[in-house]
Amino acid sequence: MTAEDASAQTQPSSPPPHELHEVPPLERRVFDTWKEFHQFMETYARRTFQLFRKRTSTSVKLRNRRMGERAKARQKQSPTESEAAESVSLIPEQYGNYSVTLVCTHSGSFVSRGTGRRSRQDVRATRCNVQVNACLKLVDPRCNRYQVTVTRALLTHNHRVDEETYRQYSNTRVNLPDALLNCVELMRKTGMKPRDVRTYIMENSSCAPTLKDVKNMLQRLRTQEDAALVNTDPPQSQLDDLQPTDQNIDVGAIPTCTLQDKVIREYRSTAAVSVRDETCSAVDPTTQFKVAHAMGNAVATLLAEVPASEFANAFRVMELAEDIVRERLVSVSKTMVTSEEDQSEAVAGLEAGL
Repeated sequence: MTAEDASAQTQPSSPPPHELHEVPPLERRVFDTWKEFHQFMETYARRTFQLFRKRTSTSVKLRNRRMGERAKARQKQSPTESEAAESVSLIPEQYGNYSVTLVCTHSGSFVSRGTGRRSRQDVRATRCNVQVNACLKLVDPRCNRYQVTVTRALLTHNHRVDEETYRQYSNTRVNLPDALLNCVELMRKTGMKPRDVRTYIMENSSCAPTLKDVKNMLQRLRTQEDAALVNTDPPQSQLDDLQPTDQNIDVGAIPTCTLQDKVIREYRSTAAVSVRDETCSAVDPTTQFKVAHAMGNAVATLLAEVPASEFANAFRVMELAEDIVRERLVSVSKTMVTSEEDQSEAVAGLEAGL
């Protein structure tokens, strides 16, 4: 063995180069609003199995202030440029952002915070250079109208870009549409198990959340509900201030509570006490019929008043609630049948012993 071979064996081998994956180019580069730009990028990323995140953004307000400061500085250095300073075009602040930079989720480098005793196998940061830059461009000087224009698009990744990898991102596993998220919230309030919620999500969407993802989602919804209750529950002093002091108020102008609203409100109070005391008392048939009739009319009125664009989502939530109640009725019926069979077997055993 020569000295060169020995030195080659002792030297560590260089890491293998990253694979390069080029994705399809952007079909559009000009947009009327930032909302339209972000919607297109979300659709494009979903279709090409990419995941972007916002790295930087510059607001219109900050851009205008910087342009004004530069114009004033030039005016101090050269007073003859006063006309140029006055001609600095200011972008209307209604546009929000002046520029936005999107990067791949694998951009940047990994910084280890461990002691090195165990090697990390899965690292998202791979120094990927994919980047999309967009900013406002003046298209109509007469009315000072701007459009969002993509000025730069680097779309060559140094990692795998496929559906399997895309489905493993936590952002895509739990990226539920609003309609499905409303159904999940309803399932949480009715006490369904996280495993059943996960099954429903996978059957009604392309998302594939883990059981831990579903538990975190339910906990987040529960926290949001608690925070909303705290914010919407005013102190008693504020409630006293809201009481009308003028005795000459037209009573006919105040909306009256219907009989159906009264029935639902009374039963809601009774049910809340039962849940708080952990008691499950049976409801008499008359009350059950009144509440069922009132709820049916309330649901019908609510669906009739829903905007046409939201009717499908509202109907889906109501249909899910109906399915949940039906499944619980079937479960209760099976439990009652099993209990009756056990009692019959016990009685038969006693009779046989006698």
